[in-house]
Amino acid sequence: MTAAPSPTTRHVPERTCVACRRRRAQGDFLRLNRDAEGRWQVQEGPRTGRGAYVCADSPACWADKRLRRAFGAQAPVVLQLLLNRSTDLPRA
Repeated sequence: MTAAPSPTTRHVPERTCVACRRRRAQGDFLRLNRDAEGRWQVQEGPRTGRGAYVCADSPACWADKRLRRAFGAQAPVVLQLLLNRSTDLPRA
């Protein structure tokens, strides 16, 4: 008697939040990257190049002190970008 084949599980890429250092599925994060002028922006769609991931559903990760570890002096700019982004999201 042979065993039934196990259902195949699909690989889910994991990333780490640059603020809280928590590992989660890539879809649970907002991805930030720099544009050609050196400004940070939220990137959607096809992703190329290096980027930084921040928890999308946890504004506690967006505390200035936590963001300063990853973004240095640009942390206030990144914080404002994330706050603006969170107000644009549809409410459930």
